[in-house]
Amino acid sequence: MKLLIIGASGVLGSRLYNDTVKKKWDVFGTYCSHECASLSYLDVRDNNSLEKVFNIFKPEAVVMAGGITDVDLCTLNPKLAQDVNVKGTLNLANKTKEYGSRLIYVSTDYVFDGENGPYQETDNPNPINNYGVTKLEAENIIKSKLKDCLIVRTAQLCGIDHTKKNFVLKIIYNMKNNKKVYAADDLYSTPTYSGLLSDIIIALIEKDARGIYNGVGAEFIDRYDYVNKIADIFELDKGLIEKVKLKDLKLKAKRPKKGGLKINKIIKEKIAKPYDCKTGLAFLKKDMSYA
Repeated sequence: MKLLIIGASGVLGSRLYNDTVKKKWDVFGTYCSHECASLSYLDVRDNNSLEKVFNIFKPEAVVMAGGITDVDLCTLNPKLAQDVNVKGTLNLANKTKEYGSRLIYVSTDYVFDGENGPYQETDNPNPINNYGVTKLEAENIIKSKLKDCLIVRTAQLCGIDHTKKNFVLKIIYNMKNNKKVYAADDLYSTPTYSGLLSDIIIALIEKDARGIYNGVGAEFIDRYDYVNKIADIFELDKGLIEKVKLKDLKLKAKRPKKGGLKINKIIKEKIAKPYDCKTGLAFLKKDMSYA
């Protein structure tokens, strides 16, 4: 398998890169804003940049694991979000069609409004922030351009993150430095370990799956309980955790209060057996000991 991973310096991309290399796949990874010596530069906004990579590697499959994933940044800088998440995805869809490559696009539970989560693949999207809007636009572009595309939605990803922006790593860092952390007990999701999502994507590629699949952890949990589990696994002082409501966090962008995704489809099709938060966090702790 000749696999191109766009955003191979990120939380998912780096894990997927390592996992597919171990499988002896022919893998080509790219970065955009976070330089990595083993990766090549690619900006999906630039068709010349795309053409250069595609012409050199000629991938059979492409995983779009990059993009602007900072939810508040998408609200503060809507042009950047539009240029990368929407126009960049259009450029990529056109290029994969030109080269006859399969596109695997990583999306989010934030395409939903969070009124009745967790959501299954067939539920109607209704994003409430600009990040979700751009991801849904990208999904629709891909579906309109490519017949054999695969969209994998995920939620609250955790894993090794060289930029240190990942939610779990921030919590660990702050608590280790004796700083208070604030966690909303009315904000729900299905947290996902990067290794699990990587396994799901690999299985879907091997299965030649098409359409939309949810790839998340097995536990639907509120943020306060999740932070307590982080403290348990990493042996941190729970006295530093303060329970709040979502509105108290005064975030720049709205969050779906009951987001998250259902995993019935990947279980029924025997794609993977997702596990709970503590298991995923324990795997992360092991990863960090080797990092």
